[in-house]
Amino acid sequence: MFKHIIPLVYSPTHFAFICLLLFGISACSSNSNPVVYYESFDFSQVKNYSFYSNDSSFFNSQSLDYAQRNRIELAIEKSLNTQGFTYSELNQADIIITYHLIDKKYKDYKTYNKIVRFCTHCLIANSWKKNNDAWNVYPDGLIIDLINPKTNRSVWRSIYSLDNNVKDNSPKINQKIIAAVEAMLIQYPK
Repeated sequence: MFKHIIPLVYSPTHFAFICLLLFGISACSSNSNPVVYYESFDFSQVKNYSFYSNDSSFFNSQSLDYAQRNRIELAIEKSLNTQGFTYSELNQADIIITYHLIDKKYKDYKTYNKIVRFCTHCLIANSWKKNNDAWNVYPDGLIIDLINPKTNRSVWRSIYSLDNNVKDNSPKINQKIIAAVEAMLIQYPK
């Protein structure tokens, strides 16, 4: 029985396939999703989170349809709840979650940054921690910010490419959003 299996494992075709598979896995695992955050913010004290309401300036800072907003917010809630955080009313939240989906023309990106009071030039300052020197903004990137409700300023940001395709259907887009959100929020400072 085993003499038929062993030749298959060592055949040049299977060896090449295994090498390509391993290369693909390593390429996927090195997907760059940098995180920057304000070191002096006490992330260990955060127990609950919230989102801005539909009538907020954040909500109006980008033109996303409700279906896309729901996908993103549900993925964020699931990821944070899995990590032990609890959703609360906005006025009781330790942190407020915002997000931005960058389009090909970077439409609304500057407006979004103003609303969450995020300054890319401030990253040079020693008060920000970077875990990746390759901080770039790119089309089809999903940004998540954690906002300090006392200052209404972003204290944590990550970006992840959704690699959306025109042929992607709704379930495929949803899977990509869930994977992106999980990859970003797993890097929450402990």
